Amino acid sequence: MRLWTAQHQDVVGVLERTGRLVGDWDLVPAAWRPAYRVMAAEMARRGVDCAGRPPVWAWPEPDTQDSRVAVTARLLLSDVQFAAGVVVLDLEVPDAQVLRSSYSAWNDLLCGYLDGERSPVMDWAITPEEENDPEQVRVQACLPLLHRSWVRGSRPIEPLWPPDE
Repeated sequence: MRLWTAQHQDVVGVLERTGRLVGDWDLVPAAWRPAYRVMAAEMARRGVDCAGRPPVWAWPEPDTQDSRVAVTARLLLSDVQFAAGVVVLDLEVPDAQVLRSSYSAWNDLLCGYLDGERSPVMDWAITPEEENDPEQVRVQACLPLLHRSWVRGSRPIEPLWPPDE
């Protein structure tokens, strides 16, 4: 499956040195951890095991030159993250290593935990509208890790608008 992910620029060196990048709970905001655990548990249930680590997020898009990639990355990452340097990695990931889901449903789940709901539930279905929307990235892909052999290319990405003052 052709995907892309936006990562800190040091990820390229980590992949070259170690051959893989795995999720790190210390990098997940504490308020988001319950939702990330739900995602990791669903991945494991479907045979995509994160081995106790948080998933790595990617997006189904084959071409990082598409402006939607830059817009999506800018909406997902903070000014601090962009200041530290961000790269976009083009990936070719085995289908068996990917859990695709609705980004909208994920946000509903995440917000449910942030709002203090005891047990928010995620609808794992992807609607035809989400699947086929040419204007927006509406489907996310969660991976148990990034493997060096999955990387087909990389490039730095700049924010599309200036940081907040």
